Amino acid sequence: MSGNEIYLKIKEYCRQTKVLASVESVLSWDQETYMPEDAINHRADQISMIAKLVHSRWISDDLRLLLEDCFDLNSGEIKLRGLSKHELRQLELLYLDWKKKKSLPNEFVANFSKTVAEATHVWQKAKNKSEFSFFEPYLVKLIELSRQKAGYIDAKKNVYDVLLDEYEPGLTTEKLQEILIPLKNECIQMLKKIHLSKFKPKRFNSNFNFSKQLAVSKDILEKMRFDFFKGRLDTSSHPFTIDIHPHDVRVTTRISDTNFFESITSTIHEGGHGLYEQGLSVENYGLGLAESVSLGIHESQSRFWENHVGKSFTFWDAYFPKLQTYFSTELKNVTSYDLFASVNEVSPGLIRVDADEISYCLHIIIRFECELALFNNIISTAQLRDHWKSLYKDYLGVVPKNDSEGILQDIHWATGAFGYFPTYVLGSIIAAQLFNKMTTDFNDFEGCVNSLDWKPINDWLNLNIFSYGRFFDTDDLVKQVTSRSINVDDLIVYLKSKYSALYNVEL
Repeated sequence: MSGNEIYLKIKEYCRQTKVLASVESVLSWDQETYMPEDAINHRADQISMIAKLVHSRWISDDLRLLLEDCFDLNSGEIKLRGLSKHELRQLELLYLDWKKKKSLPNEFVANFSKTVAEATHVWQKAKNKSEFSFFEPYLVKLIELSRQKAGYIDAKKNVYDVLLDEYEPGLTTEKLQEILIPLKNECIQMLKKIHLSKFKPKRFNSNFNFSKQLAVSKDILEKMRFDFFKGRLDTSSHPFTIDIHPHDVRVTTRISDTNFFESITSTIHEGGHGLYEQGLSVENYGLGLAESVSLGIHESQSRFWENHVGKSFTFWDAYFPKLQTYFSTELKNVTSYDLFASVNEVSPGLIRVDADEISYCLHIIIRFECELALFNNIISTAQLRDHWKSLYKDYLGVVPKNDSEGILQDIHWATGAFGYFPTYVLGSIIAAQLFNKMTTDFNDFEGCVNSLDWKPINDWLNLNIFSYGRFFDTDDLVKQVTSRSINVDDLIVYLKSKYSALYNVEL
């Protein structure tokens, strides 16, 4: 066979594997939205079986024989000739993924997936009852399974670094601390100075109709150019986006009767993720150029839309007349600036997803430091609750009164996603860099936001982010787009500029 014929065989094999894996995504989406509560044991069996079948395809002799025609399987050197640079990059990424997958025993993958399905269900019950002790045995098991996973992948490497690499390839604890320590110090100082400000955003309390909030959410997604022929919007207790296929992207939002900011900000946030997934290549589905670069880049899309568009005064001023058509009574005697100031109120609290942009960074840093303490055996899961409370008191000046608003508020650990949280901060950092570059490239970025025609923004992101897939690594992609490596400077400047003006303080 020619090199092109071999490449096409591999491409089709990977497409079929991805199709099978997407079944698990649908099952996970259903579990978080519509699944009957008593179906959890059967759902865990389903997810475990699909995960095992997918992994079997990754470690099969069929794939190994195809790869042998392409690579020296020991060195990874590509033997095929006559391929384009994009096809060569696809093969390089496939080899890296295959090496990692084949290091994991099939039974381990099935067991891990089943444990996650069970753990997420128990976590929801524990959160509802605000009782960490219900969930702790599962947390212990997931930490141990994650240690095993890291050992299978690279026994010589620091466990937490292996876990970080799952979500942000190439990231290490050392690199992360170089970014997070100065950011932590800056954020703590900003909060102290803002606390002294006499300005207090106007607060208002009303009951906001569920159906109207959902209609607003759909309208905003349409303005972002989310394609409802290739996606849908639902509600869940914890907003998320599921990537099934670029033509099937499911996003959820959270709706509160008394705070319509929750639905708007979570919809815009998840919409950013959804646009990324819809913008990925259909032609290369199953291969690296049809996948997101990393979770840091993925999060940069949601943080860009949420913070730099959705929390701007330009957006609230432009969208205010539309909001008044839905909530004329609820927004009586309220101005667009009132809404802008309120949605950007800096008020250190307990809940990550409700946090202002400055406090949010500290919420993530707390989770990172908790994970680091767990995996470095500095604390046990029995000590985790107190450690969490201590960090919240030191960094944000607040202490959880119960487990639901404390250690149980996030689903991530129940999914075994250790090393995931730091990507949220990276997302905010990269989003600030992209925002700076975009405002340079646009003749009038604020005018674009004000027009409520956001197609040019989505087009820019499609060209500069979505279209590349994993062709570049994270830092290389950021350099490709902004001409600078990942750095925290743009985020700090942005935060100081925005909140100095809002609170009339020198940050």
